[in-house]
Amino acid sequence: MSVLIAIPARYASSRYPGKPLVILRGRDGEKTLIRRSWEAATAVSGVARVVVATDDSRIADHAAGFGAEVVMTSSDARNGTERCAEVAALLPGFDLVVNLQGDAPLTPPWFVEGLIAA
Repeated sequence: MSVLIAIPARYASSRYPGKPLVILRGRDGEKTLIRRSWEAATAVSGVARVVVATDDSRIADHAAGFGAEVVMTSSDARNGTERCAEVAALLPGFDLVVNLQGDAPLTPPWFVEGLIAA
């Protein structure tokens, strides 16, 4: 089974604008929220591809800067699910697309692996 993890990330949040680019401190130093989420996604075994899905050039540039693949999506997406659906349409051929929210860097790999297996 071919699996894609899409991490939706938008800058224009009404509650916390720019949240994906906020720096979080951890054992491994300071990293942005989107980078920590991407690292969590890349730790999931059995995944063919991980992309950051955004409509914002600041997020896209930052994500590309740390090595993430970025898919630019429409600013018309109302939520992360719609953004992931757009990615699925832009990148056909995957059996499964997992929506791993960009503000969920603490999601353990085993949880996503179990979701994929189910």
